[in-house]
Amino acid sequence: MKTVIVKTVLFLFLFASVTGCNDDDDSKELLTLRAVGAVVGQPIETTIEGVGIKVSGNAFHLNLFDYQTGEFLGSVKDINVDTEVFDDGSMKGENYTIFTFSDDNSTLVLHNFIDMTPVNEVTLAAVIQPKNTISNIIGGTGRFAGVTGGSTLEATLDITGLALGSVAFDCTYGMTVNR
Repeated sequence: MKTVIVKTVLFLFLFASVTGCNDDDDSKELLTLRAVGAVVGQPIETTIEGVGIKVSGNAFHLNLFDYQTGEFLGSVKDINVDTEVFDDGSMKGENYTIFTFSDDNSTLVLHNFIDMTPVNEVTLAAVIQPKNTISNIIGGTGRFAGVTGGSTLEATLDITGLALGSVAFDCTYGMTVNR
């Protein structure tokens, strides 16, 4: 219980630091999104549309929902381009996350450096490194073309199937999109 409270407080603090306290700014859009799924990573080499960055790594395809309403919004492609595993079971990773919204096919792209710490033998807690939460939104397409901003992440990864390439994700993103 204490871990959940600490993670919730950390998430809210990081979200507040990204979003700021000024609700009068019409140039900002606040989003809270949830990406979930148990998926197998697929090798990928692609150029990310809207930002022109060429990447290669393992891609994980997840469903995307509005965190507050549970409404299905589209899909998420999380491309892990680099991971370092430490003796204590913790990991650091670099990834690109592409949110595709089904209503208009717009995309929103994040570039993240993630810290993952073991919760138990089969679960990791993942967060975006705090120094990156202000500027990790790097663009997109459609209504998100040319945007910037920042996001936080509170995630649980079930790595029971990792030997087979499968990971179960439950990720909550708090975003401030600057137009």
